[in-house]
Amino acid sequence: MLSPITVIGIFTEIFVCGILLSGIFSFARQFLASRQLKSLLFLLLFVSLLVFTVLTILSQAAYNLDRPLSEIETLQKYLTSGLVLTAFLILALWGAKFDLGRINWLIYALLVPAGYLIFLVFSSRVSLTFRQEIIDPLVNFSQLPPLFNPLLSLPWGLLGAFYLAWSYLKGGSSRVLLLCSGLSALIISTLYLWGLLYINLGNPIFLLFSWVALLLGSLGLMLGELIPPDSEFAARPLSLLRSRVLFKLLYIFVLLIIILFEITTVITIEISKSAVKRQVFNNYLEIARGVAANVEEMPSFDQAKVQRLVEERTQKARAVYIIDRSGRIVAHPDVTTAKLKIDLSSTPYVRELLAGRAGAEEFPADEGLGLDEKVGAFYPVHKFGGGVIVDEPRRSAYAEMRQLETNSLLFIIAGIIFTVLTGVFFAQSLERPIHQLIKGAQAVSKGDLNYQISVSSIDEIGSLARAFNRMTRDLKDSQEKLIMSEKLASLGTLAAGMAHEIKNPLVSLRTFSQLLMQKWEDKEFRDKFAAIVPSEIERINKIAESLLKFGRPGKPELTQVNLNSLLEEILQLLEGEARKSNVRFTAKFAELPEVTGDASQLNQAFLNIILNAVQALSDAGKGGEVLIKTDVGEVVKLGPPKKTEPSLFVEITDTGPGIEPEKIKQLFDPFFTTKIKGTGMGLPITLKIIEEHKGSIKVKSELGKGTTFLVTLPEKLEKV
Repeated sequence: MLSPITVIGIFTEIFVCGILLSGIFSFARQFLASRQLKSLLFLLLFVSLLVFTVLTILSQAAYNLDRPLSEIETLQKYLTSGLVLTAFLILALWGAKFDLGRINWLIYALLVPAGYLIFLVFSSRVSLTFRQEIIDPLVNFSQLPPLFNPLLSLPWGLLGAFYLAWSYLKGGSSRVLLLCSGLSALIISTLYLWGLLYINLGNPIFLLFSWVALLLGSLGLMLGELIPPDSEFAARPLSLLRSRVLFKLLYIFVLLIIILFEITTVITIEISKSAVKRQVFNNYLEIARGVAANVEEMPSFDQAKVQRLVEERTQKARAVYIIDRSGRIVAHPDVTTAKLKIDLSSTPYVRELLAGRAGAEEFPADEGLGLDEKVGAFYPVHKFGGGVIVDEPRRSAYAEMRQLETNSLLFIIAGIIFTVLTGVFFAQSLERPIHQLIKGAQAVSKGDLNYQISVSSIDEIGSLARAFNRMTRDLKDSQEKLIMSEKLASLGTLAAGMAHEIKNPLVSLRTFSQLLMQKWEDKEFRDKFAAIVPSEIERINKIAESLLKFGRPGKPELTQVNLNSLLEEILQLLEGEARKSNVRFTAKFAELPEVTGDASQLNQAFLNIILNAVQALSDAGKGGEVLIKTDVGEVVKLGPPKKTEPSLFVEITDTGPGIEPEKIKQLFDPFFTTKIKGTGMGLPITLKIIEEHKGSIKVKSELGKGTTFLVTLPEKLEKV
């Protein structure tokens, strides 16, 4: 019968299966994403460990259900072959993980002896040695060396040692992950030691230790390999288990269910054991009492009749025999044993019988009648002295109880699997809409107010999603109003600067118009008039057109845009504002191809940046310079696959006071502003426009030296 610790060990095996299945799923996803040999080997390694665990559970169940030894032998052959394959996978993983170069060929050459060892396993005769209450056998293969099984744990130890040695060459988070994997591999390498102690010493606590070692080792190895070194969880791998609602719900749910099932099962089995023991003891005592009554009915002790009576009452493994008043066997189902008249007077239960007491208990092993521990009862024969003994080996006596235990465990395991699958389903149904809410919040934080969450549930999460969608719609309306107000604010700034810019040509026009009638006959005057007046009028016209172009709302339209011309228009618009603030523009334009984009939106984006630079210099009160440079080149797109993309670069640098480092991260946050009258939407709108054109903005600033905005735009754009 199974002890409570053995039952807990079996439940631990089930939890190990869950961890290994999680590892298989995770490494399969990693392999499909990266197509790396390392991920494939880890996937196969976890599959082999799962097969080992499942075959061990099946072997334990087969023994407990008294299945034929041939079935258990076959299971052990497959189990041992899986361990050989696991050892080879560890060596192959060693080479793939640490890129050992030519040593890899030597490692893969070991596949030949590994195949030969598997052949020897299946061609060997198997010797299985079971001990009382031990559900795992000591296995001996006729054609394999005695140290074969310990050698299978050696690759785990080597892998762990290599991980630890490698960790000293690394730093930071990589060292933590390597230490996690190395210690986990060393923990798994102790699995065989705990199993050997369990089989030889018979203490079920070692069975529990062995499966706890595999559980902790496989979990640690999975965390150490799946977490990227640059992840926020790399420094504390176990924190990954608390990073997702699915993990929290699932592990808490599973642990709670397994603990409840364990407690219930242990209590149920212990109560059933007590009931079965009482039933067996009472049954044997009744048999002993009936045989004693039949013997006492005889007028005299008839050896032949007593021998027939004993043989009739003996069934299968249950033996009925009679001792005389001196404690010697006088009748036994085995005639040879009866003739030997074996003396059992030194046995404790026989001494009680000779003292005239009846009882039922578990009998220790006795050299005279075999070395098996037994269950039995005894009853005195008062008329002739001595008494009747009924006994049966414990294994066969409790066979029904073992079948009940095993069937109960199988049903409970099935219940755990169903419960876990149900828990996973409900956890995912809860986590999925939460992830959608997170994605929606991230999209809004990046300025995408068109994002809508598609959650159809009618629970609290569904209500939250609908409220979120309403909020984004309201924010979009507010953003459009803020964009317009930002434009109007910029227009006001431009108008103030342009008043001075228009005033100069208007003065010239007024002067010429006043002198026109007086000096019309003067040819030199007419030549100056023809040269200056049209150019001044054109200058005013261009300023007005640029202002109208900027203020026109218009829908996005993709055209071919010349960035140099666009920037020149902006500089012309801002020339008056810059002159008032003692700011000078310097343009260094390279020859650029036209870029695909929306001219109005790009105009607004660059105007926001340049206007911010002018205002920064103006607020500093010392004036300065704004340098605008353009260039053409390529941007490397990190893979896979790795490729380059033709791009245009616009660099805008001012000599202002610079920006504090902690504020640079907030520059593109909506409503963040350092201006008293600013809306905080200028740069967020600029970032949105550039990102919609598949470009990027980088900011560098140094206090006291100025700020640089680097805008990168792809040369070709299919869709905004």
